[in-house]
Amino acid sequence: MSVHIQLDRFEGPLGLLLYLIRKDEMDIFDIDIHRITEQYLEYVKTMKELNLEVAGEFVAMAATLIHIKSKMLLPNYDENGEEEETLDPRKELVQRLLEYQKFQEVSQKLYDRPLLDRDVYSRGEKLDLSKADVEEEIVLEENPLFSLIKAYRWAVKNMKKGKHRVVTELQSIAERISEFRHRLVVGRRTRFNELLDHAKLRENEGMVGHVLITFLSLLELGKMGFVSLFQSEPCGEIHVQAKSQIDEGVIDSARNFEVDYSYKVEEVSVEEEEEILDLNQLELEADGALS
Repeated sequence: MSVHIQLDRFEGPLGLLLYLIRKDEMDIFDIDIHRITEQYLEYVKTMKELNLEVAGEFVAMAATLIHIKSKMLLPNYDENGEEEETLDPRKELVQRLLEYQKFQEVSQKLYDRPLLDRDVYSRGEKLDLSKADVEEEIVLEENPLFSLIKAYRWAVKNMKKGKHRVVTELQSIAERISEFRHRLVVGRRTRFNELLDHAKLRENEGMVGHVLITFLSLLELGKMGFVSLFQSEPCGEIHVQAKSQIDEGVIDSARNFEVDYSYKVEEVSVEEEEEILDLNQLELEADGALS
């Protein structure tokens, strides 16, 4: 059975030393040279045992560590046999490590920045057409404005018709009948269109519901025998003729027996709404409402 060992990869011996220092939480200004040398040599030995290619710089650093270790172990005496104070043999190594550490930090900051064509993308170079070599003459259309208008009209015409929702509360039948009291004169014919509140139609506020409740109110009056509804031709304009004067009793009767017509208008398209408002398309199908 084969055993696979994964080792951390370092770009050089200084990277390995920094890793060992951080792993053991050493002070970089006071390196335990004895322990760090043993760990470094153990790592290089493991690389050789795994038949990994060991670069010459790793071996050179191993020799440097052994040299520093020996200088720290052996005291330095002068000619009189007294011990001399010498510079810390680790000083040069510490300076190299600090410099390498700065390079690592800067390179990491650069790597964390958005990389062009990997994380961010430029708009591209702005071409200067005045300096371009144009072999063929560019012919522009004589009337580009009209072509643009034509394209716009085509786009609007072929644009998908959307739907909009109109939410409104309708008048009650009793309230609408009350408004008819002074508009319907006994014996006189009135066109359906004349009974509509055209201010509401112009404001486009609940116009479908307004037409609907007006029509239902007239049907209710026709059922009670107070008005006659008729058309001069099939699908023609509706005419209303009052038979009797509408009094308070009629309104109370409508209020007592009416169904609650306060509801929300269903979603309709623009085309459907226009068809509903076309009064010439209203069909009178109320049996008994015609005289």
